[in-house]
Amino acid sequence: MAAVEAVLIGGGNRGRYTYGAWALRHPDRLRIVGLAEPVAERRAAVAAEHRIEPDRVVADWREILSGPRFAEVAIIATSDTLHVEPALEALSRGHHLLLEKPIAPDPVDCVRVVDAAEKAERVVQIGHVLRYTEFYGRLREIVSSGRLGEIVAIDMKEHVAHWHLAHSYVRGKFRNRRIAAPIVLAKTCHDLDLLAWLVDRPFRRVASFGSLSHFRSDAAPPGAPDRCTDGCPVQDDCLHDAVRFYCGPDESLARIWPWTDLGIDPSREARRRALETGPYGVCVYRCDNDVPDHQILAIEFDGGVTATFTLQGLATHERRTIRVSGTRGELRGVFQDGQIEITRHGSLERETLRIEAPLDGHSGGDHGLLSHFTDLLRRRAYAEVRASGRVSLESHLLGFAAEEARLHGTVIEMPEYRDRIAREVAVA
Repeated sequence: MAAVEAVLIGGGNRGRYTYGAWALRHPDRLRIVGLAEPVAERRAAVAAEHRIEPDRVVADWREILSGPRFAEVAIIATSDTLHVEPALEALSRGHHLLLEKPIAPDPVDCVRVVDAAEKAERVVQIGHVLRYTEFYGRLREIVSSGRLGEIVAIDMKEHVAHWHLAHSYVRGKFRNRRIAAPIVLAKTCHDLDLLAWLVDRPFRRVASFGSLSHFRSDAAPPGAPDRCTDGCPVQDDCLHDAVRFYCGPDESLARIWPWTDLGIDPSREARRRALETGPYGVCVYRCDNDVPDHQILAIEFDGGVTATFTLQGLATHERRTIRVSGTRGELRGVFQDGQIEITRHGSLERETLRIEAPLDGHSGGDHGLLSHFTDLLRRRAYAEVRASGRVSLESHLLGFAAEEARLHGTVIEMPEYRDRIAREVAVA
């Protein structure tokens, strides 16, 4: 079978180093034949890596989607706020979509994209890569098999390392609501998607609590300047010193994320210049961030299953944990350790599963998603898409409802919320 040909819209971290890199490793399955990327140095680098014809390399996605369609797929890997327009245009011109999560930073726009895909009869694969890891695949098999009995309650937690929160959600591209979706979608839409996948019932209601408690101006050390490069009196002891974090690693390490967010040049000199002028050099207590650094969701599904989900951004290490309680047994898992433990009520025995997975690429999820997506397109087996727009929409709406519940101190009834969004879509 011929390789799937795709136009890449967005040549940044995910576009270049995930989708583009996978295409270079698997040229028999995926080929990048067009590129839209506004940053000149990124555009040149990605075009050279994939040997894209010069007339198919542009700065503006409108230009590459305005002419005759020359690729089957559009991969949209732009920032959160720039998904909707290229997605709708690509669908109108007959492309299948591989769309980075979240679909959009607004619930109405999420519905618009999903409706457009179904009207165009095109596949929309959302980037919910954790569905494609062996760990969560095995976990779902166990839950679905009935070995735990009827599922009663689930407790999930995502512990975000302090450096990761500071990089992405304090200084970085997802630091406030003006430029990104709420953190419950920008960061944890994977987890909400997994909850929907595991329980396989509609969400009934949600409440949420959380706030920005640490990364605020009133927590700044006395005398701390606006930038870490301006000479801070506590620089040697600050956990979040930008100079040490971003300029410390050598050039080989700086060629991967998160250092690639500073720019394409991995030299220490270039990184230092980026800190002196860009957002990553700003003191974590002086940023324009409004993202909660901890949040909890309380969720009820149709049928009475309950779930709690906790996000906290002051962890020492990255961890995703889960506990599933059923009428006959219980499951506990730690994603990063690749460990699943199963116990049965009335028995002292424990069954422990060890799942080996790559340390990078979302523990194999990136490869799993791209392998599955290209395979179903090559076989024209479109109905096999696992994280379609329609499926993903349910967890997206839960995330937006949870953020509304957090902001207003209310419990959101999901049937009423879905109806309200549907009315807003009709008006739009």
